[in-house]
Amino acid sequence: MTLSNTLTIIRSIIFLIVFYISTLFLLIIFIPTLFIPCKQAGILPKTWSIMSRKLLWIFCGIKIQLKGLENLPKENGYIIASKHQSAMETVLFHGIVPHVFYVLKRELLWIPFVGIYFLKTGCIAIDRKGGAKTMKQMLSGVKKHLADGMNLVIFPEGTRTAPGTKQPYTPGVAFLYDQCRVPVVPVALNTGYCWPKNKTIKRTGIVTIQFLPPIEAGKNKRAFLDELCETIETAQEKLPHPFHNRDNKC
Repeated sequence: MTLSNTLTIIRSIIFLIVFYISTLFLLIIFIPTLFIPCKQAGILPKTWSIMSRKLLWIFCGIKIQLKGLENLPKENGYIIASKHQSAMETVLFHGIVPHVFYVLKRELLWIPFVGIYFLKTGCIAIDRKGGAKTMKQMLSGVKKHLADGMNLVIFPEGTRTAPGTKQPYTPGVAFLYDQCRVPVVPVALNTGYCWPKNKTIKRTGIVTIQFLPPIEAGKNKRAFLDELCETIETAQEKLPHPFHNRDNKC
């Protein structure tokens, strides 16, 4: 093992230690947010996101380059449909997009102390085996949050994919697009190079997160899904490589 690899591993471990301790600290000091409205309680995940971004830079040398922020609708109540390569984007979106919420599996609510914050900040927990009843309840919750000016983040592939690969885009995103009648903003990114799936190591580089022009409501589901897939995957191919982009300004 080279000295460079050894240092990368050490920096990654230090990051994780500081990250988890800092997260626990925030969960404690933000307990009062459990008693305020959902939208205002978003100050916790936003603070957590900004803190995490700074820690990634300090300990791992990972910078975040944002492109296309002008493509975010001026009025809240839209859907972000993003490529999913890493745990990094589930952290970062809170600090980039206002009033973010997610649909997540019910089991995550069982995480001690964290689960209650998921609910408080607007996340919608579902039973993946719940069938039509679950879908109906999920759709009702999503529509309510969108109407209240919150913004849903979803991952059309349904799981994390390694850089350079893709999974079929699930019909669930087309279902939400059809039923909610709001703009969908496609997002391309390359987080998986610097924060690989299920890996402790975090590699130094400049990650790009690119917001693409929104797909307006009104298309049929098949046309929407085809356009979403083509838009994201085409943009993916043009993103600068994180390890070849280190001299660029973030």
